[in-house]
Amino acid sequence: MTNKRMAVITSGAASSAGVRPGVRDDDAVTDGRLAAGSELVVPGSISNLGPGFDALSVAVQLYMRVRVVGLLPGSPDLFTASFVGAAPGGENRIEVAFRHAAACRAVKPPGVRIEISSDIPPRAGLGSSGAATIAGLRLYEGITSPLPQSRLLGLACEIEGHPDNAAASLLGGLTLSCVHDNGGVTARTVPWPAAVRFVVATPDAGLETSRARGVLPHSVPLKDAVFNLQRALLLVRAVESGAYEDLREALRDRWHQPVRAPLVPGLDAALALDDPAILGVCLSGSGPSIVAVVTDGAVAAAECLGDIYRRLGVTCTIRTLSAHPPS
Repeated sequence: MTNKRMAVITSGAASSAGVRPGVRDDDAVTDGRLAAGSELVVPGSISNLGPGFDALSVAVQLYMRVRVVGLLPGSPDLFTASFVGAAPGGENRIEVAFRHAAACRAVKPPGVRIEISSDIPPRAGLGSSGAATIAGLRLYEGITSPLPQSRLLGLACEIEGHPDNAAASLLGGLTLSCVHDNGGVTARTVPWPAAVRFVVATPDAGLETSRARGVLPHSVPLKDAVFNLQRALLLVRAVESGAYEDLREALRDRWHQPVRAPLVPGLDAALALDDPAILGVCLSGSGPSIVAVVTDGAVAAAECLGDIYRRLGVTCTIRTLSAHPPS
């Protein structure tokens, strides 16, 4: 279904060998020390999932890889990163997270040289920033000493401003995150069903998270708060129980998608799709990627999303992705 306006990518059943996004026990730590030649592999994520704003996220089989080229104990302030392919614009969030962890702990790391490659498109709503944050924090602990999972999540939330993408990148699976009044973070993960996949359309129109968050209202009406709460709970239960017929309703949202629609090409049309192959549709994170949730209807869903962008004259990439499981 590839044409000059649309690329189609399907993820394989990626092996989890060597891929360790995190640990499930809230008090556990990431074990093992990193040395030159070691590689960290961190998954991207789809967050919010409609009604679960800043709370729900699922890790997906798009990966950021960070290879340790060298450790330099004699140059503790040195951080050098090279990129395989084009470097993303803006700050290097891996370095930001690494230095933030170092500033918050008494353990000073050696200098480090790393090489970065990533399948996660930047500014696409697929968790590239959250993955980079977790990569930086795990790099720091990997060459100093382990950090509890709760501390990693707290540091990630300080950097990101919200825990959902980072939690999925750390834990894998479907994550549920809660920020405490004192800034601490609790996150739990459950497996996402292997039969349920994501057809993700990413238009060639990058959207900065800061801009997408800038249009959000400061408050929502009570009826809309109840609307989202009901559907977020329904969504979690539908995933747990296999009641996939509930997903169409469970993915609906009144908090963030309506106000972000003017920033996201094709969102209104995608949310209105009523095709039997599609279980439900939502915005991926802050966008501009749009997600159609399917079981065996990936080809039909890709056609539906592709038609929307063809009508708009917008170039897009369509990926069919599986969830990255909890470790």
